[in-house]
Amino acid sequence: MTTTLPKRLRNEPLLDAVFECRFSAHLPVSNILPGIIFSEFDGEKKLERLPQFEIPEVIRKSDPKLQHAPLVRIRLQNYSILIGDHSVAVACSLPYKGWNEFKAIIIKTIGVLKNSTLVNKVVRYSIKYVDLIQSSDSVEQVSLANLSLKIGSHNLTGESYQVRMEIPVDEEIVNIVQIISGAKVNMPDKAGLEGVLVDIDTIKNTDDISIEQLEDELDQALEHIHFVNKETFFDCITEQTLMKLEPEYE
Repeated sequence: MTTTLPKRLRNEPLLDAVFECRFSAHLPVSNILPGIIFSEFDGEKKLERLPQFEIPEVIRKSDPKLQHAPLVRIRLQNYSILIGDHSVAVACSLPYKGWNEFKAIIIKTIGVLKNSTLVNKVVRYSIKYVDLIQSSDSVEQVSLANLSLKIGSHNLTGESYQVRMEIPVDEEIVNIVQIISGAKVNMPDKAGLEGVLVDIDTIKNTDDISIEQLEDELDQALEHIHFVNKETFFDCITEQTLMKLEPEYE
């Protein structure tokens, strides 16, 4: 894989992009923060309670899988803000508006969270990108991802496959990479997309820093984990796949 990363892809494979911040809090954030978000963001907004909101709070607190689950969603024009009692996430709507705009919304959201004075300590933050490399040919799907897989004496040739790996970047950052062939996706404007799904979640564990410290270093920190995620994506695909996506380098 080339060491020069493309600036953009003309054949954009993106399905989803999400930033998440997890924290400890002394009050139920999902009951308070939505009203603050409504007052701080301009434009049309819509608030929705998610299914997890109906689960009793005592059960959510006792189940580790539910402690950071989003309970409320606020839909903005191009983004959604997902709020739990111990998490806030920013999700992009498609078409993706680009990293600079996405980053600006993240920084504003963290600023609102800090000003709410609800957060005790920040536990971790992350950026997750999900892409679909389109192909309906099972043999071609094997060649799209930069991987080699052998089980016993059998080498992967044209079979369906699903791989998940946690790859440490340094002492604080880990990439959770999932690559799935034969994935089928239905989008609002495109039905029946099929291909190889590349899901990369870049997580930074913060060792319980303050929300003020996170805000102070956020611009540089976001640039770093975004670069790590992007670099990992291009390392996970072959040169053949890169050409298929029509890279631009300027």
